[in-house]
Amino acid sequence: MLAHDPHTAGPGRHRALHAHFLEVRRKAKGPVAVVDAHTMFVNSAAAGLLTSADSTLLWEWAKRRLSTGPALRDARLTLPSGTLTGRCEGVYDDGVLAAAVIWLVGRPIEAGPTWSRLTDSERTVAEHVARGLTNRETAALLFISPHTVDYHLRQVFRKFQVRSRVELARLMAIQAG
Repeated sequence: MLAHDPHTAGPGRHRALHAHFLEVRRKAKGPVAVVDAHTMFVNSAAAGLLTSADSTLLWEWAKRRLSTGPALRDARLTLPSGTLTGRCEGVYDDGVLAAAVIWLVGRPIEAGPTWSRLTDSERTVAEHVARGLTNRETAALLFISPHTVDYHLRQVFRKFQVRSRVELARLMAIQAG
């Protein structure tokens, strides 16, 4: 948990934001941050992706994103660290934006070194899985065992530092442009 300048937000508001963060953290399945103008809380999955310096940038981005029409609601922010933002939801107090909950996608896959670290088999398995195929379907297409698919997939997850097929698909979609 990172807290950025909690004293300027007032103790009552800080406690309310922290309570909201604890609720979000319990339900979160990936990296998430809760920010307002003075404070940022992150779960352990996001701790390695953000710094306290990202707080202001995230808050300003969230305010702009939540105040715009649907056209910009899907806009993402790439932070200086390379972390990508995902979904963003507002936390309102009497109809006024008080904080934002921001889910993070992670860091984008770099075209050069990261992709080059994959073997041809790992890349092929990752492409099939990212398209939504199961391990069995991928194995049948490639004429290999489902256990071999699982092995290659675990290697891809480790190399890309992802924990799910969905996260892998997102990163590959970002890479594809």
